[in-house]
Amino acid sequence: MKNFYDLLSVPRDAPAEDIKKAFRREIARYHPDKVQHLGQEFQDMAAGIAADLTEAYRILMDPALRVKYDEDLTGGAPGVPASAPPPRPDARTEPSAPQAPFAATVAPPPPRPASTAGLDFVRKASLSRLREAIGVVLEGSEPLAVPGFDIAVASNPRRGLFKKSDEKVRVLAKFVPQVDADAVAAVWMPAAKAQAADATLCVLLVGPGMAPARDLAGAVSEQRRKGRTAGPVLVPVDVRDWEALFPPDTPAPVRSVIQRLKEEKR
Repeated sequence: MKNFYDLLSVPRDAPAEDIKKAFRREIARYHPDKVQHLGQEFQDMAAGIAADLTEAYRILMDPALRVKYDEDLTGGAPGVPASAPPPRPDARTEPSAPQAPFAATVAPPPPRPASTAGLDFVRKASLSRLREAIGVVLEGSEPLAVPGFDIAVASNPRRGLFKKSDEKVRVLAKFVPQVDADAVAAVWMPAAKAQAADATLCVLLVGPGMAPARDLAGAVSEQRRKGRTAGPVLVPVDVRDWEALFPPDTPAPVRSVIQRLKEEKR
């Protein structure tokens, strides 16, 4: 039985007004205009999630239907919560002084998508677009076997007769629900396995929510301190608008990948 409260990211005792706001917020993510540029598989998935959201709204906004649904959800025991409300990102306290390597700052994100189906949709759609952009910008790139990452490729730049070839890069990408210090720590060591002497290693940490830039900069500095090496070039990316925090040493091809995604978003 589907848990409509989890689907809408509201607690069991949420008033009707909160349910209405949650429905409007969630249904907007899957409007046909938002997914028309994606493949048919993603469009069908978005239509299915939108249908579930509409059914959740219909049931929970009707007092009689909601009572019956609550009883069914808890096996006939009214008032017993089926599950705890989904976690919300805690506000983070920024350090008083800015830290390298990120120069820009971003506002704390709104709550991440709560439903499994919704997050899975965002993940698949985001990675599909990212793979496409990497394939175009890094034409002829070769796949790498790097456990723990959703995308792993090595560029194979062609040398022209009258111009210098593009710099060689290795690009790893990992989708996470929230780009934060924990996510940075989780990918840092696995990424080291893909380092090569003749290429710059760049990790794209992508997700629908992003911690403040100072928190992320501090997390990167901490990992470099622990490893006593520079480590990979880590680029946090917010897939909602493809805004990225570029360290100064970000390779030009990687900047081009993100720029292409931002232009497609407009």
